[in-house]
Amino acid sequence: MLKTFGYKANKCRSYQQALDDFGVTELLSKLSKYSNAKSDRSFTQLEPQEIENLATILISQLIQNIDIQLITNYIKAIRIGNQDILPGLIHSKSIKLSTDLPNSFPYKTKIPRFLYGDRLRWRTSDSNTDWGIVIGRFYNFAPHLCSWNWCYLIWLNKDSISAAWISADIAWEEDVEPMEKEQVL
Repeated sequence: MLKTFGYKANKCRSYQQALDDFGVTELLSKLSKYSNAKSDRSFTQLEPQEIENLATILISQLIQNIDIQLITNYIKAIRIGNQDILPGLIHSKSIKLSTDLPNSFPYKTKIPRFLYGDRLRWRTSDSNTDWGIVIGRFYNFAPHLCSWNWCYLIWLNKDSISAAWISADIAWEEDVEPMEKEQVL
């Protein structure tokens, strides 16, 4: 069991190192500092999920719109050691947004454990926890697991603790469990 933990810890460190090496960490940092207070006062700070989504869109648009001539020009500039011309090589184009999944997306996903309408509760040692009904699910990258996993949208029961301030919440598959029959009644 210790080897598994070490393997996962090393995998996460390697993953974080790759994010640092390829500038993704810096991109996320810059996006988290973004504020557009001049044009819209309600848009002062982005939420973590908005930052991740925006970074994903920006990276995928870069990949989809990369120009072979641009790459050729960069290679020439690098080979002759003229770093001064690199910033001038970027030509902005109108970016077309795409809803297509990337080719690297894991199409062989594991089957979701829970279905729409299932009654779930959050796993905790405390018996007083949130619970509700699955009303949606999506497959997303789980950074804490360093892998893709199912995430569920749960409509909270009106007697649930958090129902005082929210109607629905999301939970990773490993964080919820089915409610026992006597709890449902």
